[in-house]
Amino acid sequence: MGSKKMMLAAVLLVVLLAAVPVCAEGDYTDTAAVMRLGLGARALGMGGAHIAVADDAAVIYYNPAGLGRLEEFSLTSMYSNQYGAGSYFGLGAAGMNLGAAVLRFGSSSIEETDEYGNPIGEFGVSETAAIAGYGRTVFSGLSVGGALKYYNQDLPGNSGSGFTADVGILYELLEGKALVGLVGRNLFGSVSYASGLKDSFERSFGVGVSFTPMENLLVAADAVMEDGLTGRVGLEYVLRGVALRAGGSFGGESYLTMGAGFALENFRIDYAYVHHRHLPDSHKISLSIAF
Repeated sequence: MGSKKMMLAAVLLVVLLAAVPVCAEGDYTDTAAVMRLGLGARALGMGGAHIAVADDAAVIYYNPAGLGRLEEFSLTSMYSNQYGAGSYFGLGAAGMNLGAAVLRFGSSSIEETDEYGNPIGEFGVSETAAIAGYGRTVFSGLSVGGALKYYNQDLPGNSGSGFTADVGILYELLEGKALVGLVGRNLFGSVSYASGLKDSFERSFGVGVSFTPMENLLVAADAVMEDGLTGRVGLEYVLRGVALRAGGSFGGESYLTMGAGFALENFRIDYAYVHHRHLPDSHKISLSIAF
């Protein structure tokens, strides 16, 4: 049985990796930015390194294969003011092999001007994504999953929408102390606009590993190919219900993060601080509950 598990895992990895050179020939654009903002201050406090972390509802965003590993139902949310430009809110739910999430970014009261710079009114813009996923453990230690995503962009005079999907794999090592994950995001599809134009979703591929060397310590690292290679690392140390986190992203995206969390029975509140090299610093806050 062990050799069969390893063979199936290898086949799944090869199939997903084989899609990389094909998809790399596509049109990489900055479409659907709301689907790149993350879900959960816990993950962002660890630098966003979460492809191989599978213990709460954030798996619906980072790797749907994690839906096959959850042993309880959980909800997680996140709010952030994105650099003063608008508000971002995410809500995810997962359990019993199923997961769903809603992500929304919006900015209102934007001043509209004429060709001479004179104010003539105000308008708003928004982006929304809805995600539904399924994951399962196909063999002991090996989980696979997928998520279908609907995206909508509301712009004055030129709204658009489209569908895409993610696929992921997780494999357990060292008697559960380590996980290796692989995920492909936005694998197909495009946004169709009212103007008649289309914009392809920006595909990305990532591999991640997480390791728990001791009961209260989690270390994670990701490598993501999306407009270049980005590396993400993070760690979390929990002591008496209080979690301390730190991490960073290097390469295509560069930032440093730190965070903290407090858990009381099944309820948890998390905070993350993100320091960018060029953009203003940002703050994230999440509320989570497990049943």
